[in-house]
Amino acid sequence: MAIGLKINFLCIVGSVIPSPFLHIDKTTPPYYPLSTMLSPHGRYEILKSIPLLLLFTAITSIVAENFMIVRIREDSMYPTLNDGQWALVRVGVQGILPGDIVVFKKPVDRRLTVKRYILPGYEQPLIEHGWLITPWGRWFLTGDQWDSIEEEKENPEGLFFMVGDNQFHSLDSRSYGFVSSENLVGRVVLRRAHD
Repeated sequence: MAIGLKINFLCIVGSVIPSPFLHIDKTTPPYYPLSTMLSPHGRYEILKSIPLLLLFTAITSIVAENFMIVRIREDSMYPTLNDGQWALVRVGVQGILPGDIVVFKKPVDRRLTVKRYILPGYEQPLIEHGWLITPWGRWFLTGDQWDSIEEEKENPEGLFFMVGDNQFHSLDSRSYGFVSSENLVGRVVLRRAHD
């Protein structure tokens, strides 16, 4: 009770007689604590964010190891992929199936390219009247390409026949043969719509 009376008395006195203890000077800039002057509560907040930072770092490293972004620089997959389009690639050979769009190093010059995987090496190609027939389409074969495919009928596993959807403007397995798994980078899992 005594404490309450003392506070009330100071409030009454401060309202009647100006006091330096109760005066607020609004002409000076407001006081903000420096970032280096953290309270124990602020330090606790930083400690709480460390697990989130570690989780973000782990997710980033996993994504960087398993995915890559490539920019298409050819017309061989038109209209599926266009020159200048971006694509997300799942790195690795696991899960690549016939019909998938695959990024790999060309056997002729080791440059990255993107094509459709249509035929595993161990599978018998179906050729009718100069056309390679697959569930994903038919591709025209020149006489030399036809002979080359006919010669490679017995292929082991781990070989991939790659062709471009834009078949008349594509340098692909019809010319340089099957691609080995060592040349594969990964399969396209997501592509940005072309502008």
